[in-house]
Order: sequence, then C-alpha cells, then structure tokens
Amino acid sequence: MIKLIASDMDGTLLNDKMEVSNRNLQAIKDAQESGIEFLIATGRGIGEAKPFLRGKVTPGYITLNGAEVFDNKENLVSSNPISIDSKIKIVNILRTHNIYFELITNKGIFSENLDLRISSLADLLLKLNPGTTREDALKQTKEKIKGVPMTYVDSFEEILADSSYDIMKMIAYDPGEAKVLGPVMDKINNLSDVVVTSSAPNDIEINSVDAQKGMALLEYAEKRGIKQTETMAIGDNLNDASMIKSAGIGVAMKNAIPTITDMADEYTDTNVNDGVAQAIEKVIADNKKNIGQI
Repeated sequence: MIKLIASDMDGTLLNDKMEVSNRNLQAIKDAQESGIEFLIATGRGIGEAKPFLRGKVTPGYITLNGAEVFDNKENLVSSNPISIDSKIKIVNILRTHNIYFELITNKGIFSENLDLRISSLADLLLKLNPGTTREDALKQTKEKIKGVPMTYVDSFEEILADSSYDIMKMIAYDPGEAKVLGPVMDKINNLSDVVVTSSAPNDIEINSVDAQKGMALLEYAEKRGIKQTETMAIGDNLNDASMIKSAGIGVAMKNAIPTITDMADEYTDTNVNDGVAQAIEKVIADNKKNIGQI
C-alpha cells in the first residue's frame, strides 16, 4: 500500500496555464481523506509554491529541491544550505560566464534584474508548455510574479557577505540552454559538496549535495514511520530524478524527459491532462483493493 505521495510542480502538478487544476486538487484531498500523506516536491520556495494551491489543500512541502522540508502545518523539518566556500565559487563561475541567476535564502528570494527574471520565466513556461505563444507566456509570467515574494537588489554583494544569510539554492537561466549552461554545470559539478539539477532546458538549479528531493522524501517518510516501499514520487524533469529513483514507485509524466521516463516504474498522463490526479486516483483504488484482500 502507498502511504505517502510526493509530486513535483512545474511540468507535473501545474498545467499549461501554470495552475493546479480542480481535478488535481480534488485528488489530493481524496488522498489525504483516505489516509495518504501528500507532499509538494518542488524547486520553488514554500512562499512561491503555496499560492498555487489556492488554500484548497494543506500538504507538506519539500522545497528548493530538498534544501528545506516542511510538514503539513508548515513547521520546518530540515534545512540544508550551500556551504559558504561553495557559494562564493559558484557565484564567480556564473559571473564569469555572464549568467543571470537568483539567490534563494533563509530570508527570501533575491534578483538583480526584473526584466531578465520575466524573460527567463517566460522561456521556462514555453519549454514546459510548447503550445503556449511567447506573448501569452510573457503575459502569464508578469501576472504570476505579482504574487511571488521577490526582492530586487542592485547587487548581491551585501547578501553574500552577510553570514546571517543562508543560501538555500541558486537558480541560473540562459536562453542558450545546454550550449551555454552545459559548461557552467560541468564546472560547478567539480565542487564536491553541491549538486546541479534542472527543471527545464534553460535553467540549472544548484543545491547542497544534502539537499535532494529523493533524500528529503525518504527522510520525511522515515520520521513518519512510513517504509520506502510505501512511497510514490511523480515528476517530469532532472530535479525529480533522485525521488523517482528513491521512492517505492517512481511515476513519470507523459511529458517527462527521456531520462525520467527510462528510470520510472510507472507512467501517467501529461500535466495538461491531469496526470497527477490520474496517478493518485489509481493509488486510492489500489489501496482499497489491498485492504479488501487483507
């Protein structure tokens, strides 16, 4: 029986309008009412992720790819920031390659350039939802970021020099995609205490090596007395790989990249067709059958 389900957001729980559909929300409610715990597992911070649920459900959260984990009452369960030494090295690499990036800290999210943030997120939306026009992507992005807690600063230097700021995650964007970001990823990967993942072709996400969705999922499950075999994870992209591999059942979205599809145990429909809801509904039905057989 499955007792804990974790789902990614972008390209998974969120549809092409960057919304959580009513069917997905209802499926999460139904899962919780049937005794299944539900976790949002995202590269976003909790303040950025929570508004998408419109107050309809109260899950736990694996945020910033596992850098912070919260229970369903939003109590912080674990925290894994990037080391002081590595954060300086990463910033130098990104600066050298002229890459736009953002800092996600224990005191909020920071950007140095609003225009680059909008264009980068619009590119992300286009990559995750190819049927969207750039005009619509820009319009949706401008609307969505109004509700995102983001601070714009002229420079990151004061934040980086202040030891009271823990850097939980860095996310970098470039329209050149792998051609530009590939070499940058290789250099950052040479640092022994960080891990680099991605949620779309135009971004890379940098965390402490101890901050991974899969590790966070199993740690959360253990604290709740839930076995690894009783967990399920649903995702579509590279930053979901650790939890797809770690969970008792790893589920790939129909729109997942080949790497995720190849490592998954099961498959569901696309993010546009409520693939998460379909996977949850199947689990609820299977759990009921298993109970009936006991």
